[in-house]
Amino acid sequence: MNNKTVSFLILCIALFGLYASSCKRDDPKTIISGRVSEYGTNAPIQNAKVYVLCHSGGIFDPIQNGNLYDTLFTDSDGRFYREYLDKNLCGAAYLAFYKPGYFFYTDVDVSTGENYFEVVLDPEAWLLLETIPDLGMWTSLGLGGSLNPHSVESSNGSEYQLFKSRGGRKIVLHWGPFSNPSISYSDSIYLAPHDTTLYAIHY
Repeated sequence: MNNKTVSFLILCIALFGLYASSCKRDDPKTIISGRVSEYGTNAPIQNAKVYVLCHSGGIFDPIQNGNLYDTLFTDSDGRFYREYLDKNLCGAAYLAFYKPGYFFYTDVDVSTGENYFEVVLDPEAWLLLETIPDLGMWTSLGLGGSLNPHSVESSNGSEYQLFKSRGGRKIVLHWGPFSNPSISYSDSIYLAPHDTTLYAIHY
């Protein structure tokens, strides 16, 4: 093999390498980024899971109707970032977000190109409702409102009902004698995030 042939082969290899490198750089990408914060405080949520899923007919518990493709975690500022080659990412990708102590946030569709999401998670909170028949007002108490509490009988004595709800906001509670719905009382109760709020009704 003469020098001209060797030089030609080296040139071909170099050109092929440049072409392959150029093609690789030009592969279209989908970028997923954003920030996860808490409702009511805007505080960043660290170590929240960001699920990248593909729509399907199956079930991925606790995310329904999707197959898990990747999982990201938010940093100390609640931020996340990941790049994918379009050819490797499913065409019907979407996101779901979760951290213990918060409600799931799902069905965030992903499009090709750059995607930035500001996601707000609702903190868990609880209402502990105590009904106390110490006033002799009614033999039964009808209850209603945001959390759909069940009615109680005075013959059962004091009762407790525990409800899980979204914190950082108010819920509405209604009550009155079960035998006379025209008599009604109501109150708006703020549920502190990540805490249990006790509310007592004397009747």
